[in-house]
Amino acid sequence: MTVHQDRFPLVLLPGPDTPVAEVSGLARALPAALRLVVLRPGTEASTPPGPPEVLARQVRDAGVSGPFAVHGWGTGAHLGLALAGVFERALGRAVCTTLFVSDAVAPGRTTTSPAPADVRRTVTESRLVVCTDRTSAGSDGAGLRAWCRHSTSGTEFVTLPSGPRAARAAALSRLIAARLLPAAGRPSATRAARRVTAPVPGGDVVAGSAP
Repeated sequence: MTVHQDRFPLVLLPGPDTPVAEVSGLARALPAALRLVVLRPGTEASTPPGPPEVLARQVRDAGVSGPFAVHGWGTGAHLGLALAGVFERALGRAVCTTLFVSDAVAPGRTTTSPAPADVRRTVTESRLVVCTDRTSAGSDGAGLRAWCRHSTSGTEFVTLPSGPRAARAAALSRLIAARLLPAAGRPSATRAARRVTAPVPGGDVVAGSAP
C-alpha cells in the first residue's frame, strides 16, 4: 500500500555541528503537507558521513520514489548537493527539485570542513535557495555567491531575520513552504534564470541569479 503519496518529501540533512534542537524546531514548524525524511550522517565530529550513494539508498528506503527537495545545514548542504547529483546520474534527470542551504558557504570555499573533490565538482539541475540571517549575510559573500556555480537552474539568495531559534525556524518554514508547496505534484519549475527583487514570505530576497 502506498502511503504519504499526497505529501511532498523534504529530506533534512544536518551537519555534524547542527544542534538537534535546530532540526526539531524546523520539523515542528514545517507544514503537514511536507513529508519529512531526517537523515543524520556523521552526527559526531569523529564520525565521517557515509558516501552519497548510501544517503540515496536511505532516501529510497524511506519510500521516496519521485521528486523531492533537500534542506541541508553546513556540511549537510554539501551532502545534499552530492545527493542530488547521485539521483541525476542514476536517472538522467533532476529528481531533487530544490536544495535549500543554511549556514554553509559553497563546497571548496571553507577550510574548516573541506568538501571532497567530487562534491566540489558537482553541478546539479536542482534549483538552489541559499539562506543566511542578517548577522551572517555579509560574512563571506564570495563563499556564498560561489553556490551559483553548482546549479544550472539558478540560485536564489535569501536573508532571513535573526532572532530566537523558534522565530528563525518559523521564517525558514514559511520560505520552504512558499517554494515547494505550489509546485508539489506538478512538473519541476522552469529552469530559466531570473532575478527576484520583491520580498517573499519568510525572508527578503537579496539576489537571484544563475550561472
